[in-house]
Amino acid sequence: MNYPLYLIPGTMCDGRLWHKLTPYLSTYEIHHAVYAGQTSMDDMLAAVVENKPEKSHLISFSLGGYLAMEAALKNPDNFERIIIIASSPYGLSDDEKQLRRVNAKMLSRMTYRGMSRKRLSQFVSPNNMTDNSVTNTILQMEKDLGQDELINQLIAPIDRRNLKEDLITIGKPIHFIMAEEDELVPIGAIEKLAEAYEHIHLHRMEGSGHMIPLEIPEKLAEIINYVIKSDR
Repeated sequence: MNYPLYLIPGTMCDGRLWHKLTPYLSTYEIHHAVYAGQTSMDDMLAAVVENKPEKSHLISFSLGGYLAMEAALKNPDNFERIIIIASSPYGLSDDEKQLRRVNAKMLSRMTYRGMSRKRLSQFVSPNNMTDNSVTNTILQMEKDLGQDELINQLIAPIDRRNLKEDLITIGKPIHFIMAEEDELVPIGAIEKLAEAYEHIHLHRMEGSGHMIPLEIPEKLAEIINYVIKSDR
């Protein structure tokens, strides 16, 4: 059955994250998750679950990937395929939590002028840093969502739990799509999961940093179509 796709964006992203991908998925009905404006992880998750189609394929990115895993664990029968892009089931390290708190405190005391070129290069492969359709989309989404939302999205998900043990027993295939050049979410941790458990699958991507849906949309669509049509 050709279920709808439910697209869940990541931190400081909205529906524009997917604008280069969706033309390659035109045979599907597409719905977009929105959780901006929610001030806690529970509220973000509730917003995602509340707006989903009754039965769908979950296509999710980064923080959205974590939310998708939580949503699927709460009601796995409501989802057909679970596809997680550039995300991990693990909680944040103490160092990452502290860095987020420091950054959020600093942002609350200043007027934020937007992401620097140096910071942007941590999200995007060097080969794609000159592609304005990638970089301008990232910068514009961040600008439009705004400083208050950035502070909120740094702090609200800070105490996310480790979902590994729950994923092991979910009883449904989970597909991770990860980029070899991703500086933010290393591929190694997912490699170990995929090697250990038959229902957890890893799809490797080359030619992209963290922002896979913007950097290599056609290749990503190929994998999504393959996963949806497969029996795994």
